[in-house]
Amino acid sequence: MSTNIPRIQIDGLRTSDHATIAAKISDVLRQHLDSVDPAAVVDLFAISELKVPTSLAADLRAWSITATQQLRDMPDNGTRAAWINDISSLPAEKIPARLREAVLGLAPVSGGAVVEQIEALAARWDETAPEAIVLPKKTRATAVPKAEKAPKAVKEAKAPRVVKPPRTPKQDVDPRRAEWVREDAVTRLNASEYAERGLKESIFLSGIRKRCPYTDMTDEEIKVHLRKLEREGKVKHTGERWLAR
Repeated sequence: MSTNIPRIQIDGLRTSDHATIAAKISDVLRQHLDSVDPAAVVDLFAISELKVPTSLAADLRAWSITATQQLRDMPDNGTRAAWINDISSLPAEKIPARLREAVLGLAPVSGGAVVEQIEALAARWDETAPEAIVLPKKTRATAVPKAEKAPKAVKEAKAPRVVKPPRTPKQDVDPRRAEWVREDAVTRLNASEYAERGLKESIFLSGIRKRCPYTDMTDEEIKVHLRKLEREGKVKHTGERWLAR
């Protein structure tokens, strides 16, 4: 990240109520990722994962998608490496799952030095889960009397939620999912830059999910197809890395 660009700082996002957050970030969401302080970027990604009012959730979701694309568009040999270095200086527990996924997803489109940075972060993040965030509720000027809430509670009790049966796993009904994963995995591992050293599992799985046309594809489903490829002798799993045979 360029040191010549003033970075926008936003303090107290994790301890602010919904209305205060919306007011603080209204202008920031229109700025390029490179001009926002790394700590603020981390907080914005973290809050984008929370249950917040619809309009705020939509703004944060749109911003996180744009920010992820801006990160992928950064020059690999300079700005991206500097940005990742800035993020690595922050406590691991502060990095939310959505931002971790965005950073790990850079490995397949990055050069060797940046890949090493990402692998180091992946190992560090694997040891520390993101901290839970509970935003404060805005204090109401007049409390609603409990007597007024009672009828609503009784009404809700009469209409229990209908539990839907679990869906049939898509891999059981759509063999195209398995075929796509198998072809993508073999192609990626046989690429010249990965032919000898392969890819770290967390980065490999993240890259497959990013490229996959099936948006609900999970790591567990991918692993099922990878293990089948391994039994067929097309790939191999050594330690925490996947390699082509």
